[in-house]
Amino acid sequence: MEEIKKIAEYSGNYITCGTIIIVTFIIAFIIKKYMNEKVVEKATRHQIDATSFVFLNHLIISIVYFLGFGWALLLLPITHTFAHSLFAGAGASTLILGFASQNLFTNLISGVFLVINRPFKIGDNVEFQGITGKVVEINLNAAIIEDKDGNRNIIPSSLIINDKIKIIKNA
Repeated sequence: MEEIKKIAEYSGNYITCGTIIIVTFIIAFIIKKYMNEKVVEKATRHQIDATSFVFLNHLIISIVYFLGFGWALLLLPITHTFAHSLFAGAGASTLILGFASQNLFTNLISGVFLVINRPFKIGDNVEFQGITGKVVEINLNAAIIEDKDGNRNIIPSSLIINDKIKIIKNA
């Protein structure tokens, strides 16, 4: 009987939590659809590289999900009871994962700087550490340069940020 009372007592929290999760999905879907339409419109009208817009789109959607799910989890009764142990475990896990994936995070942060600063764009001819070719892809982790023989060279973002890259005009 006591369990039924507890369930009834917290049922409002569960309903609110579920509502917040549903609203989070709806808001993320609307923002994603709106942003995608704007990216296509801007890219076609102004003939610009959409790399920055796509990155911004993913960043905004991630923030919406993080805030929505975080808010929903805070309403659940179990999170009040185990919050300290969850945060302590998350902190220790983050520390371990941070040391284990230091190169990955370095490349991701460097990739963010590449996307924001855009020292070169897709289609540019570049020379980097003896490799000359056309940039065919830029993502957060690396840039891919295709040489004249069709070989694809994957260059980590952290190397590009820390070294000199030459952009070749009219190649």
